[in-house]
Amino acid sequence: MKEKSSTKKIVIGAAALIIVCAALLLIYRNFMPKGMEGEKTITVKVVHGDGSEKDFKYGTNEAYLGAVIQENKLVEGEEGQYGLFMTSVDGEEADDSKQQWWCLTKGGEQVNTSADQTPIEDGDTFELTLTEGY
Repeated sequence: MKEKSSTKKIVIGAAALIIVCAALLLIYRNFMPKGMEGEKTITVKVVHGDGSEKDFKYGTNEAYLGAVIQENKLVEGEEGQYGLFMTSVDGEEADDSKQQWWCLTKGGEQVNTSADQTPIEDGDTFELTLTEGY
């Protein structure tokens, strides 16, 4: 009898957990950042390891940064569990042995999403900076 009651509690707890997870997913999808629709122009500034800078201007209908920079072959990378992990930008590859990685910022502020989840609006400026050290 105790065993049956214990199993029932576990099943109810698991069902409640699934419902909460589904609700959180729906909330996230409704409130996640969305890109602006229509034609827009953005600038991507690349700051190389030697400190040199290069600006790229793109006109696009895409809603997210990752699509623009991949479509224009500015970056190469791998799909990771958090989205696009940039391994090479403007021909310069990050060196894992030196703990190098490409940092994405917007107006000097670090972006908390991967490039393919970063919404864009007309006139936005993003920076891709080769950074050393995790």
